[in-house]
Amino acid sequence: MTNASRITHHGILYGVGVGPGDPELLTLKAVRALKAADVIAIPKSKEESDSIAISIVKGIVDLSNKETVELIFPMTKDKEILRRARGDAAAAIADRLKAGKNVACITLGDPMFYSTFSYLVPLVREKLPKAEIEIIPGISSVMASAAAAVIPLAEADERLAVIPATYETEKLRNVLNDFDTIVLMKVNKIFDKVLSLLSESGLKNRAVFVERCGGDKERVVRNLESLRGERLDYLSMVIVKK
Repeated sequence: MTNASRITHHGILYGVGVGPGDPELLTLKAVRALKAADVIAIPKSKEESDSIAISIVKGIVDLSNKETVELIFPMTKDKEILRRARGDAAAAIADRLKAGKNVACITLGDPMFYSTFSYLVPLVREKLPKAEIEIIPGISSVMASAAAAVIPLAEADERLAVIPATYETEKLRNVLNDFDTIVLMKVNKIFDKVLSLLSESGLKNRAVFVERCGGDKERVVRNLESLRGERLDYLSMVIVKK
C-alpha cells in the first residue's frame, strides 16, 4: 500500500482488481485498499444492470460508510459515445480526487488486462497531471478459468495467445495454427462460428468452455458440441490446449 506518511493535496486513485467472481480470490492488498477508500467507483455497462464487481466486494467490505459512484460505459463500438462515457467517468473520479478523497475503482479480473479502467488512467491524468494512481492486480479470468478446467496454460517453451474471439476468421485460424495454447475471449455471440473453426482445425476435442468462472453459475464444459445454438453468458471463454 502507499506509505501513509506521503503528503498529497489530492486523493489517491486505486485501480483494484477484484478477481473473476469468487470473493475468496480477492487479495489482501485489494481488501485493504477497499476498506481505506472514501469512494468506491463502479464501472457498469448500463444504468439498470447489476455490477458483478460490487457483488464480490459487498461480502467482504462494509460499504455503508462509503460513497459509491457508478461509471456508465455503454456496450458499443461507437467511438464518440465511448469517448463521452470515458470522459464523464474520468471527470467524476477527478472531482473526488480534487476534494481529497481516495477513490477505489473496482474492476473484474485485473485492472490492466482487458479492463475499462485502463482507458481511464490517461484521462484522469489529463485532468490531474500529478494524480497519484496505484494499481492493485487481481486474478484474471484467464488464470481462474485454467484452474477451474485444470489446464496448464503454458509449459516449458510453449507459446500462449490470449485474444478476442471476434478476430477476423483468417487471423483467428492463423493464431490457432501458430500457438500451443489459445485462450479465446468474448466467445458468447460467435460461439457457433468458433466451434466450426475448431472442428475444421481438428481442435474441437482439445478445447474447453468456461463460463462465469468463480461465480455461483460457473460452468466448465468439455463437450463443446453440446453448446451449439445455446445463448451463452458474456463472461465466457474457450481454452484450446494442443
